[in-house]
Amino acid sequence: MSAVTVARADFVSIRRSYVVVGVVATFALIVGLAFLGSSEVHPHPVRTTWGFAALVAWAFPLLLAPLSYLAIAGDRTSGSITYHLGLPNSRAEYFAGKYATRTAVAAATMAGGVAVAFAVALATYEHAPDPARFLSLGAVSVLFALSMAGIFVAVSAAVASRSRAMIGVLLAYFVLSAFWVGPLPALNLGTALDAVASLPGVTIAESTRALVGSLSPAGAYFNTLPELVWAGAPGGYEVFAQFEDTPDYLAYEPWFNVAVMVVWAVGAPLVGYLRFRGAELG
Repeated sequence: MSAVTVARADFVSIRRSYVVVGVVATFALIVGLAFLGSSEVHPHPVRTTWGFAALVAWAFPLLLAPLSYLAIAGDRTSGSITYHLGLPNSRAEYFAGKYATRTAVAAATMAGGVAVAFAVALATYEHAPDPARFLSLGAVSVLFALSMAGIFVAVSAAVASRSRAMIGVLLAYFVLSAFWVGPLPALNLGTALDAVASLPGVTIAESTRALVGSLSPAGAYFNTLPELVWAGAPGGYEVFAQFEDTPDYLAYEPWFNVAVMVVWAVGAPLVGYLRFRGAELG
């Protein structure tokens, strides 16, 4: 029950934070405007989920970072962690409570954004949105949010200061999202793999490239969407045509990519807790 106590106290604290309200409202507003603005361009709302996916992978983690990087590092810096651990709560219970609240807020923010998208699409598009597609989109997007929140909380637990937590979270975002699957022309995973392959003069197989690309939360997120959300999409949009002849690689299997995000959502916090468990808090 101590973990529940920590989670309840933390939830009350973040609920009163203007940062939380701002993040939730900002994400919902951006999503709503994106779908509203595309309603006069694309008659089918499924086309706009292409842009929504990019928004989730590249912008949402930046909105999520302020909600997560101080989850534990903030208490360590202020010294209030000694109070929380003296109630008594074990370090495991304290960590579990913090993890539960931050991931719950992340999941609720994402679910709210998808709900706003569906509502706007239902009201403004020529063709009504497919509830099954949006449910799939919501489930996968929430899982991505949980994986990124878990990583950020793990970083917060592994360091002892606010500045290190902020730098660590931003670095994790850059490597696992912007660098891994981002649009940067020269600084991305593809160019890094090419550079590594050029040293011994070998060629990296396409299946290996795809597998490496799927090992980040963002890469796994994008790999689940073609089959679970965009397969058989109406309208004949060109952006979805590229997935019609996807090779039969493990990296493109939805179950594998879902498993990758689950591993990040659970494994990263476990590593962060192990670091936190042995840390000197005094």
